Amino acid sequence: MTDRMKVYTQILKTLKKDLRMFHQGYVVTLAMMITGIVMGKKAQLSVMSAEIPHNAKDRSIEMRMSRFVQHDKVDVEITYMPFAQHILTSLAIEPLTLAMDGSQVGRGCMVLMVGVIYRSRLLPIAWVVYKGKKGHTTAERHIEVLKKVLPLVPEKSEVILRGDAEYDTTEMLTWVETETSWHFAMHTSPSILVKNGITWEKIKEFTVRKGRLRMIRAVDFTKTSALPANLIVWWGAEYENPIYLVSNLPNGAHACWYYRRRFRIETFFSDQKSRGFHIHKSHLSSPERISRLLIAACLAYIWMVSLGLFTLSNGKHKLIDRTDRVDKSIFRLGVDWLRYTLKKGEPFDVCFRFQPDKSALHVG
Repeated sequence: MTDRMKVYTQILKTLKKDLRMFHQGYVVTLAMMITGIVMGKKAQLSVMSAEIPHNAKDRSIEMRMSRFVQHDKVDVEITYMPFAQHILTSLAIEPLTLAMDGSQVGRGCMVLMVGVIYRSRLLPIAWVVYKGKKGHTTAERHIEVLKKVLPLVPEKSEVILRGDAEYDTTEMLTWVETETSWHFAMHTSPSILVKNGITWEKIKEFTVRKGRLRMIRAVDFTKTSALPANLIVWWGAEYENPIYLVSNLPNGAHACWYYRRRFRIETFFSDQKSRGFHIHKSHLSSPERISRLLIAACLAYIWMVSLGLFTLSNGKHKLIDRTDRVDKSIFRLGVDWLRYTLKKGEPFDVCFRFQPDKSALHVG
């Protein structure tokens, strides 16, 4: 049995178990797409089709995948929701740290992704794809993607939403305050006006010495909304300039701790692009089609991360990385472990229902 056949067979077997209620032709095509992405290392339908061990011609397989991403009845949320929900449920014994991230995908499209942070990775939960270029998007899109996440969060879970300044819109933060029980800690611009007492001042007027933190409670955030929030001015010793956060967390140091994790995150997109599946070169230009392609790309990503965690928990990483320390990312370990097992003719697992390393839940 060829390596491609081994991978495809195992993927199909796992998907049939995970997606029992779905049409079998649908499941077979999805298994083909995941196989193509993992084996071809490119999320381009033409490249993916060449990796599928099937009697049909590559062009026929490519057309089959093309019909999948074009099909209006392929519901992204219904398909991916069980896997996303499993990620959140698995990690909910600790506070769930959600982060928003955006990137260019395909031709002339952007994806806005919400993921949960785990061991310096951003695990994909929900996304919105739209026509546009890199830059800030609308608060409506921020809310749209968060609405997809909300029903997936386990009841009574503690959630902290964090993000950069492009995600500090008062419309979105007001939605979080009124529609959820989540906390947030968002980077914000020093030029924004806040009301402290009876006067409006620019955030940059609130100063702090280097190495210190200052929290101004219950300011009105922006003149247009006057959203009640806490303003945090934090000038870490390692930073050249102060960082300004807006948060509903009662403890300023707590908010800074969550935001600081931003600098340690290897995002989903870095793995999906040059270091992984090159999804930015998919050649697709339709947001709906890219969104369906992301189902396969996200499941492939979860599998590689799961394999990487397996190598760490069993000491297998030393076979594919340095023996004195771990240099490779969890994702890279997973990719290299699959290659290693195929080369050695050893068995491997396929897992799309994420299982965290219980010994590492407290690791940021």
